[in-house]
Amino acid sequence: MFSKKYGYQPEQSIQIESVSDLLRIRIWNVFYKHEIKAGGLSSKRITAAFSGEMTVEEKIADKLGFNINESFLTDKINKFITKTCEWYIVYDFIDSYICCIEDDEKMQQIIAEINCVLEEEKSGYRIVNNEIAPITNKTEIEEIESAVNTQFDSVNTHISKALELYANRKNPDYENSIKESISAVEAMCCTITENEKSSLGQALKKLEENGVYIHKSMKNAFSSLYGYASDESGIRHGSIDFVNAPAEDAKFMLVSCSAFVNYLIEKWSKVKE
Repeated sequence: MFSKKYGYQPEQSIQIESVSDLLRIRIWNVFYKHEIKAGGLSSKRITAAFSGEMTVEEKIADKLGFNINESFLTDKINKFITKTCEWYIVYDFIDSYICCIEDDEKMQQIIAEINCVLEEEKSGYRIVNNEIAPITNKTEIEEIESAVNTQFDSVNTHISKALELYANRKNPDYENSIKESISAVEAMCCTITENEKSSLGQALKKLEENGVYIHKSMKNAFSSLYGYASDESGIRHGSIDFVNAPAEDAKFMLVSCSAFVNYLIEKWSKVKE
């Protein structure tokens, strides 16, 4: 924007636990464009209304606690989201909206638009694998999304769960998010070594036997991370030191373990060629 580029408006700080009026309006505008303005008698919204099914805004209103029998429902949701609700309800609105979109291609388009708005307005959150998470770096998002969509179900499940636990705005569980992140790496290493009962420490040592050579320093780094999670004072043993694992630890482990999973898959794919 011209005004920010040339200093006529101050540079905006990252919005964490807050949502500016402009961000509220721009989020609503994405919804309005795709669900209210995009119409015609053939639109799914109109069809749903005539068939007696709940419209998109009625589904969202229901999840937000509105009476869907109220008149001017769309206007009331608009006022609530853009003017009066708490900051976290705006993200509940986004969550509810995404859950209502049945067409995957449309969903990805809308998520891309919302993420663009979140980035431009310096929100501290992004939509990652359909979850709203406190992650703003594009590279980090790509690593997680790749790791959650591998051909290995066990890896996908662990990363998805780690993301879900980390992204829960009302009740985040960073300790168990870290456990799931480490478990994803463990699952990938066990897949490569064809031994589902191996621990991560054991599997890392056997990667070379299966043609996957990684630098000694990198192997040592992940062995240390395994120790962080598994030794007698680690996460998996419920040590008091980790009862209140901080958000930054959970984020680091989620991103790092996702990246390492992707790295291992790429390494292993070259062995199998």
